[in-house]
Amino acid sequence: MSLPYTVEEIGWYAAGWAVFSRGVREPEFFPPLNDIDAQREWLGGFGAAWVSDADDEESVDEALVRVMAGKEELLRQLRSHRTGWGSREVH
Repeated sequence: MSLPYTVEEIGWYAAGWAVFSRGVREPEFFPPLNDIDAQREWLGGFGAAWVSDADDEESVDEALVRVMAGKEELLRQLRSHRTGWGSREVH
């Protein structure tokens, strides 16, 4: 798939959103290993897209595992950021 934009143009938040909501799987749309800032911004977009998909019964962790197939080290690093994940409830 050829995309009309790059991560540099849209940022990590939008890249995370695109991976969840648009099915984007290009490697450059996943944050780099050992870059905590990029990973947290990407997770913010991914999580926001997950929350907005009220019809999806998949947990945010299940969604993350699904899109991280073949990216085990990145999945491990992304999971290390989690505290209180998994609720679509407004607090």
